[in-house]
Amino acid sequence: MQKQTDDPIWARSGTCPTATQDVKENTENRDWTIKNFGYGPLNPEQPDPGFWEDKAKLWSTEISVAQTALCGNCAAFDQTPRMLKCITKGVNEKGTVANPENVQRYGNLGYCQLFKFKCAGSRTCDAWVYGGPIQ
Repeated sequence: MQKQTDDPIWARSGTCPTATQDVKENTENRDWTIKNFGYGPLNPEQPDPGFWEDKAKLWSTEISVAQTALCGNCAAFDQTPRMLKCITKGVNEKGTVANPENVQRYGNLGYCQLFKFKCAGSRTCDAWVYGGPIQ
């Protein structure tokens, strides 16, 4: 009898999701999510009242409550050790000098299992799901 697993197919195959290795695909998926599911805000460290007002209206709640629904605590935000290795592996794909571990850590990056891109933990989108991250 074959062992059952909840791992996604990419995890069982040992390959990384394409968007973790291909900046163009990652950016296309992220930009599509910005346009279609309100991924943002652009700079989470700066006030962006219009962005958060829109999220509060969408979810019929107060701005302060909407601001707690972040990618970093979304059930689709994948920060498993295997995924973090995929993300850091893809940082220097073209031989840049960025420190991959610092890029991942300072950006609090994970992989959005819903929209297939590297996602910053301090952002959100309209499809946020309670119960994460995946660790």
